[in-house]
Amino acid sequence: MMKDNLIIASKLLSDFNNFVDKRSTTFLTWSDRMLDDILQWHFGVWKKEHEYLGQNNKLDEWGMYGELLRTMHSIFRQIETRALKERASYSFFKILEGHVEKYKNESVSSYSYVESLFHAFYQVFFENIHDAPDRLDIWDHYFPKEWKVTKSNLVDPKKSISKISLDNFVDWASRRMETTSKEIDFPLDEVSRNLFPEVDPILWARILIFIFSPYGEDRLSSVIEKPWSFGFVGRVGRVYSGPQEADIREEFEQAERNTFDLSYSLFREQFSAINLDNYIKSLEQLSYPEESKEEHKRLGLLILFTRMLMSSKG
Repeated sequence: MMKDNLIIASKLLSDFNNFVDKRSTTFLTWSDRMLDDILQWHFGVWKKEHEYLGQNNKLDEWGMYGELLRTMHSIFRQIETRALKERASYSFFKILEGHVEKYKNESVSSYSYVESLFHAFYQVFFENIHDAPDRLDIWDHYFPKEWKVTKSNLVDPKKSISKISLDNFVDWASRRMETTSKEIDFPLDEVSRNLFPEVDPILWARILIFIFSPYGEDRLSSVIEKPWSFGFVGRVGRVYSGPQEADIREEFEQAERNTFDLSYSLFREQFSAINLDNYIKSLEQLSYPEESKEEHKRLGLLILFTRMLMSSKG
């Protein structure tokens, strides 16, 4: 009987999955608690699939729940994509945030439910947020502040979603930076500037490029000679003059300190005082034509690592 019910459920969910794009976003994210119900089903299927994991006498059930979970992921990702593209983000994030808050401590053995859910969520979000028509409202108002990556969020056990955000970003961004495309990577730039709200975007981009770019025998020359695809624009803000210039200068200095603090926290080994000193010496020995892109990159990294070294000693 149970297998028959799972077969029927699989057929119904597959039919729904095949026609999600025919439904209105209002139906999917607002009316009759549809999205909330879908997320509740997602949790139930995920829990069953992981409870049967490793039970040899339940292999058929485990396989069927696994198939159901893949269908639920597909439905969720389609709804998320449409919400981002069709200005339905407010209701989508409101419902998702409530669901995450309710189930954030749920796990089976060592498997965390929200880690699984956010893996599906970020696969769509990172790729589509740059083209979302209301992306500024999403970052400023709809996307929960606790999900963003800041040093305080990372050390606060009540804001553990920040660590999940970081892990998903690192996986996504490192794969994108493995390529040598000369095109500007607008999605990566968008996410890097907004998921890390307290850092200086340009300095942070240089740090990420240094950490995640593939390199050969000489790490510094490899990074410099590779095309840089993001991190050319700072954070948009107000323009000050007169006495207020001191305020904006303090904001920039604080952003720099935040950037270095987060970098030391996440990449402690790479940015030890010894390594920073070695990077500086290596950069001083490199030579590129004056006014070339490579020379500008060399000088930019030299300034960055020098300031980081001074900050670490201060």
